[in-house]
Amino acid sequence: MLYRLALRHAGAVPIARVFLELPFSLEEIEDHADKVADGRSVVRNDFGEFLTYEFPELSRQMPTVPDDCPVCFGEIGEGITVGGEEVRQPLICDTCYAGLRKQHKTEPDPSMMGKLAHFFTGEEEQEDLTAVAAIEHEIFFIGLRAQLDPFTHTTIAAQSRRPAEQIKERLDRMAARRYVKLGLLPSGDAVAYTFPPELDYPKHHYERLEGKRATGRLRPATGRIEDGIQRGITAEPVGDEPPSEPAKPLPKVTARPKKAPLKITIKSKRDRPTS
Repeated sequence: MLYRLALRHAGAVPIARVFLELPFSLEEIEDHADKVADGRSVVRNDFGEFLTYEFPELSRQMPTVPDDCPVCFGEIGEGITVGGEEVRQPLICDTCYAGLRKQHKTEPDPSMMGKLAHFFTGEEEQEDLTAVAAIEHEIFFIGLRAQLDPFTHTTIAAQSRRPAEQIKERLDRMAARRYVKLGLLPSGDAVAYTFPPELDYPKHHYERLEGKRATGRLRPATGRIEDGIQRGITAEPVGDEPPSEPAKPLPKVTARPKKAPLKITIKSKRDRPTS
């Protein structure tokens, strides 16, 4: 995933750009990126405005950028249009995204559970990784949609159902780890935040986080099975809901045969038998 994005961005990728393509929290993605950063072929840049991972080899040449899904190697699909305008394609297909999100909910990364303790209050309580990812994705979606640079936490809170305090706490933590930049408004009277440049988060992409993109598109025709995610083998529909079972046939009901009507004959006294 990191390498595929580096191909499109001249060898340097802010961690926030990778975050927009995956249903994980920023710190989880950073943890996995650190595992592949060896200081030579993949370099972690801690000296810029934003946390970035660089591929020196890609900065000196321009290889061909694949247009398939890096998870299942199937086709991404047709272009997406919103309001008559075409938006960028997601990096991974809807089916693989849904599979990664389900796996994340049921099997959170154990290496991160001890790292996501409450940062500013000093509490030892561990946070739910799924909840952390949800609020971070919401902040990016609302902030990038507003197209304000810089923006305050009240801008996000005014368009969210979450408390303003929760939004500010998460933004401060993101700024401390250089996912976003902390600064001031041009007027200098309020704390503000800035996203890395050239980011966008289309609604189509954001809705996949909650499983709302159940388009019914089948899995790609080719693929393989690994990491516990089935890729391209069966024709499962996209989305959270499992395929509905076929309706059971109703029991056959047959009508009872009609009985002959009871015939009653009244005889006269002289026709009755005598004792």
